Amino acid sequence: MWTLLGRFLAFLNLIAALLIVAIMMLITTDVIGRALFSYPLYGVPELTKLSIICMVWLQMAFTLRARQHLRSTLILDALPVLPRRTIFVLNCIAGAVLMAIIVCSSYPELLRSYRLGYFEGEHPVRVPIWPIWGVVVLGAALTAIEYIGQGISALRGGEDDIHSDTPPAIE
Repeated sequence: MWTLLGRFLAFLNLIAALLIVAIMMLITTDVIGRALFSYPLYGVPELTKLSIICMVWLQMAFTLRARQHLRSTLILDALPVLPRRTIFVLNCIAGAVLMAIIVCSSYPELLRSYRLGYFEGEHPVRVPIWPIWGVVVLGAALTAIEYIGQGISALRGGEDDIHSDTPPAIE
């Protein structure tokens, strides 16, 4: 199961990377259009703003799985294995709870924005909001699952899970 999850997270990471390239091209085209032709592209600010939200949440669980989040390990690395494992498990519990709170608070917004047809922007570019809420819910749920998996692995004695300098392979 975790191998399949790792592949899915890598796929979402790829989607986010492609979205970054698309937004870079869109912004470049908008700047060139403004500078050379005095003709901007409509909707670039709205699309950029909403894409950044999607990029973050599409990559959140993958970044956690790859152990690439920013963290300071000066004190953690100096601790013996048991206290380090305890802190790691508590961190996983706190992360899973926080992500569950985000899912529980975002899901009603997803339903409301879909039901009422909320959008961002004005004519001619109106971007529906519900897919963005869907990405937030999905990203937070997958990050919670990843926290739970890492916590369980650490409780079972997975030594690699508590070392800051040994990211696991994305299977």
